[in-house]
Amino acid sequence: MDVDEGDYAPAKATSSRKRKRTVSTSSRKTAPRGAVRPTRSTTGTPLNKAVKKRSVSSSVLLEQNPDATRVFALWKQDNHYYTGIVHSMASDNPPRYLIKFDDNTEDRVDATKLRMCLLKAGDHVMMGTNMRAIVVEDTMSGATDVCVRFNNSDDDDAMVVPLNNVRIASRTLLSRFKDRVLDPKDIIPAIGPAPFKPSPSPNRLSLASDGSAKGNRKLFSKTGLVVTLGPGNDDWERVKDRLMLSIRNHGGAVVEDWCDIFTLDGTFSQGNKRWIGEKDDIRWIERDDIDRVFLLSDDANQKPKFLIALALGIPCLSTEWLEVSINERTERDWQAYLLPAGFCDPLNARVSQLVDLDWGNSVEHLTEIMSNLVPSKLFADQSILCLSPEFMPAPPKASRKVSTDIVRESGGMVPKIILCMGASRVEAVADARHATHPDLNKYDYVIVKEQSEVYRVSSTKGANCVHFGWVKDCLIAGRLLPRSSC
Repeated sequence: MDVDEGDYAPAKATSSRKRKRTVSTSSRKTAPRGAVRPTRSTTGTPLNKAVKKRSVSSSVLLEQNPDATRVFALWKQDNHYYTGIVHSMASDNPPRYLIKFDDNTEDRVDATKLRMCLLKAGDHVMMGTNMRAIVVEDTMSGATDVCVRFNNSDDDDAMVVPLNNVRIASRTLLSRFKDRVLDPKDIIPAIGPAPFKPSPSPNRLSLASDGSAKGNRKLFSKTGLVVTLGPGNDDWERVKDRLMLSIRNHGGAVVEDWCDIFTLDGTFSQGNKRWIGEKDDIRWIERDDIDRVFLLSDDANQKPKFLIALALGIPCLSTEWLEVSINERTERDWQAYLLPAGFCDPLNARVSQLVDLDWGNSVEHLTEIMSNLVPSKLFADQSILCLSPEFMPAPPKASRKVSTDIVRESGGMVPKIILCMGASRVEAVADARHATHPDLNKYDYVIVKEQSEVYRVSSTKGANCVHFGWVKDCLIAGRLLPRSSC
């Protein structure tokens, strides 16, 4: 496993793939009533132009039919929930409704993808381009505005914004809106069954710019960034320090180690000769200054920080994302700056990362980190033994200052990487005598450091033995590779 940091040569990445509505906010604490509401364009207009549409007031819709059900409904194209009205029933088995969104677009949406149009204090919402906010006060039925506090603003004062400027990340809604599920029998359509006319070429462009609110935004507020660099550059320390300074100067939080934000300590026994970690032990360490996390690197590498990010499904981004965002004074969509997962020897190919493209839109991505279904949990529900003196994590009070300790600490991250790959239980021992089970057949896998050790352990101990190089290739490939590659 690589230990030293490396070159600073970020790859080119200039395109922006996600399409979002943006929001116009006034420097006043209350958004003006005459403000034009954001819309999704329904024409084939190029993405770099916003098309003005007639604004739609939610209060007008309610006046037309006061009993019609107002909802947050899923817009599948970007996996977020937006405000709208239940127009009519599209089918009854399964229950599905035609939803007229507040920006004049419409779609058929399953009843399971609808929630009451109510927000509660503490709810996390989004507006505009990567503007995240927290609801300050509960909304009442029929409300057209909501009081929020923006996460990435120097101004801590609450602001009233139009409710139909708000969108909710799917992950947030599934976790936090369980008390706002709608029973089909309680849904009141605006009218009876009507033919469905899909909106052509929908997108969620805005009519307005970010306006004056952008002036006092902290670019990377509430964003934790783990920095690592590829091997081979003697100047890695200066480059890394410069990156970390840029992060802090623009409101971001530098995360020195994954153990600073996730509980990966495990427990020691047998006089520190056995380390045990369990899946349920991995939890988010809540911090007020972070509600999303990324890894930054100049290139893909096989250092522990990078491998843990791959295992957890945390996006690994080129450092150019940071630089371009700072130079342009606006956060660029991170999807265009994804690094490869790495080079997989058995496949003879660089492989892409397997990540949730909506990562970071919901704090639940962190608070429920082990429930992330997107990354391939290759060792899901398995019991693993890591067998090598170099795989033993350093005891809590051991010094990590000396270079030899740093090398050992790098190897000591191996069982934690395995744990992040979904294993239910991971043991690390320097000698098989200290393992919980004398019969190594009891473990689903026994992992050794070198390929040359595999045959000896398999033949003498009867274990299902693989070397860590094979594990890394599987992690990069996102699947278990043939054992012939061991």
